[in-house]
Amino acid sequence: MKLRIIPLGGMDEVGKNCTVFECLPDGGQGGDIIAVDLGFDFPGPDFPGVDYLLPDVSYLEKNKNRLRGIVLTHGHLDHIGAIPYLVEKLGNPIIYGTRLTIGLVQDRLKEVGLLKIKTQVISPDQPFNLGLFKINPFQVVHNIPDSVGLAIKTPLGIIIHTGDFKFDSNPADQKPIKKQRLIDFSKQGVLACLSDSTNAEKAGRVVSEKEVGKVIDSIIRRAKARVIFTTFSTLISRIQQVIQVCQKYDRKIAIAGLSIKKSVAIAQDLDYLTVPPKLFIDLENNSKYPDRKLLILAGGSQGVEGSSMVRIAQNEHRLIKIKKSDTIVFSSSAIPGNELAIHKVMNGIVDCGAKIIYQPVLGAGVHSSGHAFQEDLKEILRLVRPKLFIPIEGEPYMRVQHIELAKAVGIKRENCFMLHNGQILEINSSSGKLGRGRIEARILPKKVVGLSMAVEGGRATVLQKRILEIREKMAEAGVCLISISLTRKSQREIQIISKGLVIDQQTALKIKNKVKKLIKKFGLRESARPKIENSLSDFLLNKIGKRPLVIVV
Repeated sequence: MKLRIIPLGGMDEVGKNCTVFECLPDGGQGGDIIAVDLGFDFPGPDFPGVDYLLPDVSYLEKNKNRLRGIVLTHGHLDHIGAIPYLVEKLGNPIIYGTRLTIGLVQDRLKEVGLLKIKTQVISPDQPFNLGLFKINPFQVVHNIPDSVGLAIKTPLGIIIHTGDFKFDSNPADQKPIKKQRLIDFSKQGVLACLSDSTNAEKAGRVVSEKEVGKVIDSIIRRAKARVIFTTFSTLISRIQQVIQVCQKYDRKIAIAGLSIKKSVAIAQDLDYLTVPPKLFIDLENNSKYPDRKLLILAGGSQGVEGSSMVRIAQNEHRLIKIKKSDTIVFSSSAIPGNELAIHKVMNGIVDCGAKIIYQPVLGAGVHSSGHAFQEDLKEILRLVRPKLFIPIEGEPYMRVQHIELAKAVGIKRENCFMLHNGQILEINSSSGKLGRGRIEARILPKKVVGLSMAVEGGRATVLQKRILEIREKMAEAGVCLISISLTRKSQREIQIISKGLVIDQQTALKIKNKVKKLIKKFGLRESARPKIENSLSDFLLNKIGKRPLVIVV
């Protein structure tokens, strides 16, 4: 029996998390597969026009008859967001998750009209079987309730997948991690540990969510006018603390933003949020309340185009106009790649004269990460004592640092594996039995990913490199359209239409003369047009210092 661990996402970015586990008989035929998480990533500036980036699941698609289920660790979009776009490609496997996680998944499935996808609610410390895998979820603390790690029992040993976690001995609305459960797994023999690397370069321990609550209390207590509070839409723990503080100081809450409104409604329906009667008011009625008695809970803390905070900062929101007396609180950290978008929102707010409070790591302020810092990362490795270690969920520099932490607690470097998306880690045991015999692990030379998957216009699609290059060129240098037509006198008429670049009359005349020479050289057959376009692109670079997208029609 061979055990394979295959990350399809989350190894070269913070996002689109998806890890495959495969038990494969020695003959190489049959066997069982499970996937842990199926999330998306927000695109950076290198992906103009793209809504979300998806993991390449072509390997799962080819082997969907052996896929026994998708197991989710929690309800954040980087772990569940790709499900509506990919689940049908995978043969509609059953999706397993805790109650809040499944509630959030079902809402996203409903949005796209997928009403027949099967889901199954799981609970911490209640094992269930998926083929050759026995899954034992264990409770972890994260900044969304109902988060779990997974102890996955395989024919070769136990694999610990931490999910997103932190150690917090006194969390705001959850229970601390049961460390004894992790010790119990270690006593059975842990073959491998896959652990979250997002904060692997940050020293110390994460500050408790209750400490964030004290800061929020102080800010709202001292605010003499309206407070606009923005955070991640699924950061239920933070939203609960805002609710408690507003109740304490007699402030009404109006919600701005569809995503955050839906997350609050789902969490409230499932009893993960406690909301006093009449605390929430309709946003349409916010102007009826004195500013000192109002808090607006707004989505868009990451500066995503079209979100409530972006429209508020641009003075384009129909119901909310920034006042100089407002206090704007950003209670979130920046997802890597979103920094510029967030700064743009802040600049818009400052231009309107309001006060901003943005201190992403407590010790300064209004956010505590849900991801473990170095001391917590070392502690979980000491507790589970794995033979093999695979850092997950992080950019390469984060995961390299995580390997250094693993070495510091006694894991040999040769037993730490730095995987990239699509690489296969294959594990063999000389005895073929659980936790016995000599373990051999190696990274296979062949990758199983190669496609760049994305969501555009609500549909999953394969990203064509050429299309992205064209979009980048248009953004950087504009478009030059060359129209060539025949007049009634059989003479060629050349028109130049430019968008996003400046071409004066003298340059336009030179372009027309160049076009005439190129037509004479290459002709006007369809096959000649790319040659004319490339030559004109070089010509324009020489004349105006830019290389726009040139189109000949």
